[in-house]
Amino acid sequence: MNRVRRLIPFFVFSIFFCFTASAYAVIPQLLGPLSALLSIIPQILAFVGIAVVTSLVLARDTTRMLFYRLRNFVFTRKVGSIVSIFVLLILAVLTFHFVGKNLEHTPPITIKIGKKNNDASPTTVKPEKSKTELEKNSQSWFTFRGNDNRTGHLDNLPGPLTNEINWIYKSKEARAVDLSSSPAIFGNRLYIGASHGSIFSVSGATYCIDINTKKLIWRHDSEIPIISSPAVVAGRVYIGEGYHQDTGCSLRCLDAETGDPIWSFKTASHVESTPTIIQGRLYFTAGGDGVYCLDERSGEEIWHFPAVHADMSPLVKDGKVYFGTGYGDYRTYALDAITGKELWSKPAPYPVWGSPSSYKNIIYFGLGKGNFSESAPIPKGSIIALNMQSGDKVWEYDVGDAVMSAICVQNEQVIFGSKDGHVYNLNAIDGELNWKTDLYGIVGSSPAVTEQSVYAATYNGKIFSLDISDGDMEWVYESDSVSNGIKFLSSPVIANGNLYIGSSGGTMNAGGRYVFCLGGDKTAESFEDR
Repeated sequence: MNRVRRLIPFFVFSIFFCFTASAYAVIPQLLGPLSALLSIIPQILAFVGIAVVTSLVLARDTTRMLFYRLRNFVFTRKVGSIVSIFVLLILAVLTFHFVGKNLEHTPPITIKIGKKNNDASPTTVKPEKSKTELEKNSQSWFTFRGNDNRTGHLDNLPGPLTNEINWIYKSKEARAVDLSSSPAIFGNRLYIGASHGSIFSVSGATYCIDINTKKLIWRHDSEIPIISSPAVVAGRVYIGEGYHQDTGCSLRCLDAETGDPIWSFKTASHVESTPTIIQGRLYFTAGGDGVYCLDERSGEEIWHFPAVHADMSPLVKDGKVYFGTGYGDYRTYALDAITGKELWSKPAPYPVWGSPSSYKNIIYFGLGKGNFSESAPIPKGSIIALNMQSGDKVWEYDVGDAVMSAICVQNEQVIFGSKDGHVYNLNAIDGELNWKTDLYGIVGSSPAVTEQSVYAATYNGKIFSLDISDGDMEWVYESDSVSNGIKFLSSPVIANGNLYIGSSGGTMNAGGRYVFCLGGDKTAESFEDR
């Protein structure tokens, strides 16, 4: 009886914890099974407490008597503790099956945040500005990083001069949230993809946030996680679904103002890339399903280049589509943009990851072994510069590890990050090193570049501002003050004088639920989606 009395406080605490704590979990694609198990232990203990207390309170007298006899039997045997744990685990699983699954169920819908009518149907928040006003003085975000040069910066304003936080958006999903997608800015709206997950299921969503009012305008849910970064053109948002292991994923077209679906195009593989939209045509890579060209307005297929595995945003320029392959036969390609016919292909020494950019008649690709979070046992990486007409090599520059980021071109300079921890600045014509700066952390995302500065984020949760002329460090922001273990795989974007970026990881995966806005001159404001 004394043992039961000692357990009562534990059961009471379990019930209280279950209904007051957020059920953070992990996304299996990004974190390991051990982290996943650790993240749901509090919930398992809570369900155990509920199951045991419920059985004692609601059971009939006869059932209670049997329970107490069983308790006395197991506690007088050496195996008592083992049997008890086994029984409690069974009760936890059964309780989760009948109770927990109902708490986590969220069908794929578009959520429009705002007041509700009497029938409780969701309505859209009245925009702060009309659609015409949103598009005024804004450029289309028609490809990854916003332009052919992959700068992540479209206006003429400089980036933030200090590391001060302006505001922080925090998702309050009951599940894990990962914002490894890179933001796209159009007018006063920020668009970004997300992955939601628990140990039992994963899904995705596209968020639209007003960067002036700090309000979530809408959220469109997907049954499949999203790591793709959005493109925004002519009032529409284009975004892909899926991680590397996913199949049957779609490229989706959403209304930029409301989040309503317009069309979707299903592939046989996954769509991690950002599409490129030019002259009414949409080009994207679809993992093991090759490269597609669609009609931008209708989503109908124009041509398909199969039998290659590509996960980058293609460069479309002068009637040609340029991309590289990261699996199987490592190659760089040029296709005819009208017909999809292969014009040339060249072998590459390593997997081709970095989305290409160009300067004059030269195209640049990032290469390397490994993946975004892990280096190869023998790391290798490089930048190759090819003639755009023939595919012949112009120059190559070796670095210490893979180049996963897009290749940025600014004022005859080629700028990129590497998993070896450095940001590099090379001469665009001959590949000579101008400078390199050690950031002491994996640089897996793409730098944002203005006329004055280079902004880069690291996997260990830091953001750096570097002088573009010599690579000297101007400032550094450390995210530990917000949450422990935040990681940056999202690429920073510069707009309106601010820096915007999503986050990944964190303790109990809490760190993945933030969008940061740097550039403020006051104490940071934090707002949430519910």
